[in-house]
Amino acid sequence: MAFKVIVSPVAKSNVREAASYYKREVSNKVAQKFVEDYGQTIQRIRQNPYFQIYYKDFRGLTMRKFPYIVFYQVSVDTILVKAVFNGLQDTKKRPK
Repeated sequence: MAFKVIVSPVAKSNVREAASYYKREVSNKVAQKFVEDYGQTIQRIRQNPYFQIYYKDFRGLTMRKFPYIVFYQVSVDTILVKAVFNGLQDTKKRPK
């Protein structure tokens, strides 16, 4: 089944903030690698959206190269990306 992926404004903002941080603090190349890793993570979710449940109906998949978790919800034919969370932050700050 082909799932439609919708990215919430919060998740878009999370990705922009993280990429800006890496560009400012590390390099443009690292920021690009972050965006690529995020895109690959979305593709992995699209292929098999039934990864670990973190809270109620929120699922999450860790990015491979960066310490971020992509949180999302799955419906019949849609994946809604709710947030992209830095896994090094306090877990109490995770989206609910």
